[in-house]
Amino acid sequence: MLIADILEFLRQEEISFTFTGNSGDEIKGFSSLAHYRPGTVTWVKTQGNIPEGMDLSQVSLAIVSEDVSGPFAGAIVTAESKRAFFGVLEHFFGTEELRPRIGKNTYLSTQVRLGENVSIGHNCTLDGDISVGDNVIIGNNVSIVNRVRIGANSEIRSGVVIGHADSISYTEDEHHNKTMIRHFGGVWIGEDVLIGENSTVCRGTLDDTVIGDGVKLDAMTQVSHNCRFGKNATAVAACRFCGSVVVEDGAYLVGALVRNQCRIGREAFVGLGAVVVKDVESGQTVVGNPAKPFIKK
Repeated sequence: MLIADILEFLRQEEISFTFTGNSGDEIKGFSSLAHYRPGTVTWVKTQGNIPEGMDLSQVSLAIVSEDVSGPFAGAIVTAESKRAFFGVLEHFFGTEELRPRIGKNTYLSTQVRLGENVSIGHNCTLDGDISVGDNVIIGNNVSIVNRVRIGANSEIRSGVVIGHADSISYTEDEHHNKTMIRHFGGVWIGEDVLIGENSTVCRGTLDDTVIGDGVKLDAMTQVSHNCRFGKNATAVAACRFCGSVVVEDGAYLVGALVRNQCRIGREAFVGLGAVVVKDVESGQTVVGNPAKPFIKK
């Protein structure tokens, strides 16, 4: 593969860049910057990532951010260096995993409807009015029950539970004796959604719990009944969402706990370990317990 092939791929992906070097040079693989191998392509995120004393003239091709400089033999400079580098890896070096259509000891009820090119792992249960879109990947030991819709190109990783037994919702009498409320809603999952390992998504009480297109939920995420996630929202590091939380488009949360009925505004950022007890405005950054607007000093 020539550097010219990589440059053409980036043009096709409409990634803006500048290039210095010889586009006719050959690239034989990829490597990390810390363990660089001559003849490979690597990624330099920041100037500080460059190892002290490293001879950059021996780096055949580096995909670098705009604030990185050095005497690289070949350099692709772009504001989207991470997207460009991993796009190149996926396109030129990625190999598709061989997955079973239906794994061993997996049960599908008669109401389950599968799209084209769906893969379901071992020891799974899909039981109920369940629709699975095209190109969906479901890992091992996944349980999906009741009424669930999963959009195309989504991935449900191992150990996930979706639509299962009703989450904690009840009425009380004067003696605080609790009567659990039966849930009648389902779960609606959009396209290109990722739900990480051992996460739980509860069905809605009346209406569906909704996970919008492009949402990414990291491992160990808890989504309670009636929550609604807008497009491209992201929750990483084991977030917890109590009932009826609304997370608007593009919001990003890190290891947060969100009180029931709170709203996280569009493009808001909720910092690591924050405990959200009231609404977060669009574009706002909040941190701490209880979560408060972040003020840079």
